[in-house]
Amino acid sequence: MKKENIHRKGFVFKTYEAPSQSPFEKLFDIFKELITHTSGDFDEAISWLRELDKEYELTTAEYTIDDFIEDLKDKGYIREEIKPDGKKGNAITAKTERAIRQSALDQIFGNIKRSGSGNHKSKGAGIGDRCRNRR
Repeated sequence: MKKENIHRKGFVFKTYEAPSQSPFEKLFDIFKELITHTSGDFDEAISWLRELDKEYELTTAEYTIDDFIEDLKDKGYIREEIKPDGKKGNAITAKTERAIRQSALDQIFGNIKRSGSGNHKSKGAGIGDRCRNRR
């Protein structure tokens, strides 16, 4: 009697492993969400980030929120500006706005990929098929 390979279908459950991210990348993902919820108010977003850090220990002694702010400046995501009251402050740049838009698109559309032909019967080719055949 031969031993046959049995292929079983089903689910495999394992402990979640977060993707490997640098401290900057981890904080930047959170920052993009916060800056969206604060309608672009940098100071409020950083205040919220500091509160989250207190509760969830997002930073370490080696990489703090202040280090993150410096990295944002160095990478061109924020710039210093003079506020209407005459004090120095920080504001997001167009680069940050692009990153926020890209992140939103990634969340909405995720990993959608083009699929093959549809599985429906019709008498003629659709517009997509005609365009594809012309190439």
